[in-house]
Amino acid sequence: MSQQEKFQLYVYDGDYSLPSLDVECTKSILYTAVAGVPVQVKLLNSLKHCLLYSAPTFVHKNLAFKSFGEIVLYLRTLNYNIDNKLSANQCSESLALTNLVQAKLKPVAEFAYWLDQRNCDEFTNVWFMKALPIPFNYIHTRRFRDKAVGLMETIYPVECNLEVLKEFINRMATDCLSTLSTKLGTNDYFFGVTPSTLDVIAYAYLAPLMKLPFPSTEINSIINMWPNLVNFVKRIDTDYFADLPKQPKYLKQPEKTTSSDDDVSYVAILILTVSATSLIIGFAFSRGILSSSMS
Repeated sequence: MSQQEKFQLYVYDGDYSLPSLDVECTKSILYTAVAGVPVQVKLLNSLKHCLLYSAPTFVHKNLAFKSFGEIVLYLRTLNYNIDNKLSANQCSESLALTNLVQAKLKPVAEFAYWLDQRNCDEFTNVWFMKALPIPFNYIHTRRFRDKAVGLMETIYPVECNLEVLKEFINRMATDCLSTLSTKLGTNDYFFGVTPSTLDVIAYAYLAPLMKLPFPSTEINSIINMWPNLVNFVKRIDTDYFADLPKQPKYLKQPEKTTSSDDDVSYVAILILTVSATSLIIGFAFSRGILSSSMS
């Protein structure tokens, strides 16, 4: 295969044993892995790539496909179809469940990433700021947040209280997770011993909500109510992403961060104490209080 004919997939970087921190990129990476597509995965971590591509973008010859749906449709024309062994009834069921996951879990992911204030300020925004080059880190994080806000306004146009939205979203997630858990049962994957498109999409939403060190862990606790879904994510990790590092790439370990913050705090306290003491002594000398008492 010549350089021009190679399959290339441009995505955001991964971390915490995730192939990408972006859900759509994770879908594309996992689908190509399951389908056996000999693709070169390239990261949007340089000015050149950020200028030329969005994520995910699948490039083949002179063609570029800029969404997971477009990528899957194109790969199927090249006989990379991971659903080709499903029956007609299974295809219909897969489509229905895929639409359910998209409708119920996408708002959860968007809220957890960008609208939960603690998650966004303390983790998500910080991570993307470090993972992307300037000025694209500012541009992309702003765009991510605007898309999340736009999605919520579409789903709940009259509700602006984030806590109320969070309650609605978590309730939707619970219903969806219960349905997925029932469908999966004790099977390895939803329709047999190999993943289908439904497995790819379910993993892409579940894995980051389980693995990322969000300060707000409410959705993680909800997912843990269904052990078979937790094991499902671990199974895909073992089968397709076993070599991904579990240690963080861009952010310090929480223990180190805490230790460092404590050190900074002690230094700051010492500086403030010395400064305050100097000011008091200086004030006393200027008023003649200290000199008169010493004499």
